[in-house]
Amino acid sequence: MLKKVITAGALALMVLGAPSSYADSAPGKVVHHSHKETGTPCEGLKGCTYVQLKGDPKTGPSEAMFTLKAGTPFDPHWHTSPEHVVGVSGVMLWNVKGHETYRIGAGDYLYYPSKAEHWGKCAPGADCVYYVYDSKPYDFHPADR
Repeated sequence: MLKKVITAGALALMVLGAPSSYADSAPGKVVHHSHKETGTPCEGLKGCTYVQLKGDPKTGPSEAMFTLKAGTPFDPHWHTSPEHVVGVSGVMLWNVKGHETYRIGAGDYLYYPSKAEHWGKCAPGADCVYYVYDSKPYDFHPADR
């Protein structure tokens, strides 16, 4: 299990080119974030917590780790930024309009473009932890249904 978590984190950093950006943000310092924040970008979703890892989602690119309680769904919505998602633990059932349902588990990567409508849920059985990188400021738009 630990090997998969390390692999997922390494994949996220490798895919997104983050190692230098982390080093540049705090040279010579130790950085620690606690996984206790709620609210934006959880958008009031019960069972969601996140920790902001880097950047300010209100003003530019940002990286965050999310946790959804097992069985928690999230409604159709979209963001201005394209999103990069890396599974860390648990299994997310992730839908992108016009495409298949994707199973995102430890080490899996999902990208979708700006304004792609998406929705899904954390599969029953285990909480889901996943990493998200947004290249533009974070926004949230419920899908017209």
